[in-house]
Amino acid sequence: MDISAPILFDKLSLRHEHVRLPHWREVIVRDIESLLNDSAHSARLKLKKYPHCEASVLNYGLPSLSQQVPVITDLLELARHIQRIIATFESRLDPRSIKVVPLINKGETWVLAILFDIHARCNLPGEEHLVNLRIALDYSYGMVRVL
Repeated sequence: MDISAPILFDKLSLRHEHVRLPHWREVIVRDIESLLNDSAHSARLKLKKYPHCEASVLNYGLPSLSQQVPVITDLLELARHIQRIIATFESRLDPRSIKVVPLINKGETWVLAILFDIHARCNLPGEEHLVNLRIALDYSYGMVRVL
């Protein structure tokens, strides 16, 4: 059995002046993967009428795509949804800088998965630090992997 990493502890305990960038990148990438693999309950709770609840821990994560029939086929809509989730729940990234781009290139596709590139700037002190990663969203299982 896997034990989840102490994500909140990482966010609160690491002192900015002692940050080693490779470590921060690893932590942020791990936390984004964890965020997107956590299942939000917004689809069942119907939180659209309650904007404060939409940004609360009640809605933490990505709603499961495996329970939606048909699966969302508008990749740009799905990319905007992932972008909103990251902007809402990953405070170490500048929300205005977050860009999620679906990969539509036929040579870059996976079976039963959709690929997205994520680009953002970190809110770390000092010089500007960028986070660039590619994720595979397996919509048959509702699982996200950072590639």
